[in-house]
Amino acid sequence: MKQIFLHASLALLLALQSGTALASTPLPANTAIDFDREGPAPGNMRFQWIHGSISAKANTDVRVQVHRYNAHTYILRQNPAIHWEAPFMYLVFGNDSAVLIDTGATAEAEYFPLRHTVDTVIQGWLDENNKADIKLFVLPSGADFSQLQGMAQFNGRPNTSIVEPTPEARQNYLALAAGNPATGKLDLGGRVLQVMTTPGVSKQAISLYDPWSDLLFTGNSFYPGRLVIRDFSAYKDSLQRLLSLADANPVSMVLGGRIEMSNFPGEDYRLRANYRPNEHSLALYTESLATCYNIVHLINGREDIRIYDDFIVMHGVGRGARDHGWPSYSPARFAQARRR
Repeated sequence: MKQIFLHASLALLLALQSGTALASTPLPANTAIDFDREGPAPGNMRFQWIHGSISAKANTDVRVQVHRYNAHTYILRQNPAIHWEAPFMYLVFGNDSAVLIDTGATAEAEYFPLRHTVDTVIQGWLDENNKADIKLFVLPSGADFSQLQGMAQFNGRPNTSIVEPTPEARQNYLALAAGNPATGKLDLGGRVLQVMTTPGVSKQAISLYDPWSDLLFTGNSFYPGRLVIRDFSAYKDSLQRLLSLADANPVSMVLGGRIEMSNFPGEDYRLRANYRPNEHSLALYTESLATCYNIVHLINGREDIRIYDDFIVMHGVGRGARDHGWPSYSPARFAQARRR
């Protein structure tokens, strides 16, 4: 599996992947970036993610794919040939700090050079914005395998704080106190992310809202895939809180931690599939959040699998359970249930 990661400079590679040149005329030194705007900061999602290969051993794609959503927001993805979960990570910049949300599913830098990739993107951002250095927060949005494995690569990195998914660490860095929900914030310097606990699929899950881009990062709490509910009442409450947040704030897109659905409605990829052509888009929207809440309300704590176009809700079954014979979600049936 040991392959050459860089045949050209990573900066050029990132530019080719995203369709956006990384370099531009540097800002004057000490110029503050203005993160105060009326509408959402524009971004580019016209992009195709690498989808692995039938033979993982023969795969020659980059180990970490990088897409520049806009000048201060990057989306990273682990190559599906390296690990079948192919998780997404988000690198978000403010004036004083940056945060890496989630760290992927592979610990070994030899196979998954996450820190090297992040350091290269950060250096390009510093050059473009005429800054000498920036603090980095490494923040897993939960305690799932696909969110934690790359975290140790950042041990000993200068000017870096690793926020373990524990109440103590989150209280220290995010002011995330005990409570239901626990809410907090992460101030990156002019760009302040709102943080909220969203357990149910994962006990330690948090979601983050960015008012500058209007992006809602939901990790493994909500994404186009198999949503396996571990705590039914907690998940229903989490969905309700996310909907309340979306009612109170503009949300342009909901970005989760994985893609497990194909672009054929209701069809997911097999568990542990390293080859995923024709994937569903990464982005979901608040309408999908509302639909997910309706589905959860409908199954009402029963063992069930409900298949929707963009995701599958699973309660009381394992993630590898097959959906054959289980009902598809029916809005009409839900409406009848609510009239009783």
